[in-house]
Amino acid sequence: MPELPEVESVRRSLLRSGLAGRTITRADIGWANSVKHPSAAELASSVAGRTVEDIGRRAKYLLFPLAGQPGATFVAHLGMTGNLVVQPGEQPPHPMTRHAFALDDGRELRFVDGRKFGKLWLAEDLTTILPPLGPEPLGDEFTTEWLAGSFAKRNAPVKALLLEQSIAAGVGNIYADEALFLSGIRPDRPASGLSADEVARLRQGIIDCINAGFAVYDRVRDLRWPEPPEPMGTWSHPRDARTPCPNCGGAMTSMRIRARGTWYCAACQV
Repeated sequence: MPELPEVESVRRSLLRSGLAGRTITRADIGWANSVKHPSAAELASSVAGRTVEDIGRRAKYLLFPLAGQPGATFVAHLGMTGNLVVQPGEQPPHPMTRHAFALDDGRELRFVDGRKFGKLWLAEDLTTILPPLGPEPLGDEFTTEWLAGSFAKRNAPVKALLLEQSIAAGVGNIYADEALFLSGIRPDRPASGLSADEVARLRQGIIDCINAGFAVYDRVRDLRWPEPPEPMGTWSHPRDARTPCPNCGGAMTSMRIRARGTWYCAACQV
């Protein structure tokens, strides 16, 4: 599944493409099961003639507020392999393009989604479609106190709680591993057993690894523009047993936490 920096990279690419301020003239929905609210036909007719005011993001959801009355927001989730690109209408679409939204300048906003796990909504009230979400990891509300309070009296593995979007919105599997590696904490430690210092280190590890991901995507986007960056893997520690830990040179270890593949260094993370 796309990680938070990848979704943010898509948002920044769409802003750079000049999507904000463009009017959708027609919507071609090629895979109706993607549309979760309202029906595919209603969504297609409702977005036509509406102007995209901005491109926002909440956790891993991309938000497109549309001008007009009543106010509405077009929402997209990339699923496992999805991507959104703005391309000239005459450019042949990627064979896995599921939806195309014609724009008033002759280009199209295209949703490429090989595995068809992407989702689309149109809603007047975002609270009716988004799950409970905690603060953004780079926002002012994501404090050490917030994280400590979220862990209090919860004996679940700390990594499992990091994946609960109500604690740190948008943190996914890879970046949870990254943050735990940077902070020197085993992913299977009971969350309530972390000391105040460990919670502070973990918060900073989350911030650092996400900022690093943003920076890498920004550099790659500049090199590849107008083509979007390819999905990026891990950056601070390997996710295989053949490559040694960059800190101590020991072997990396794997386990599964709530069915999610998890990599850590048994020597560096305690």
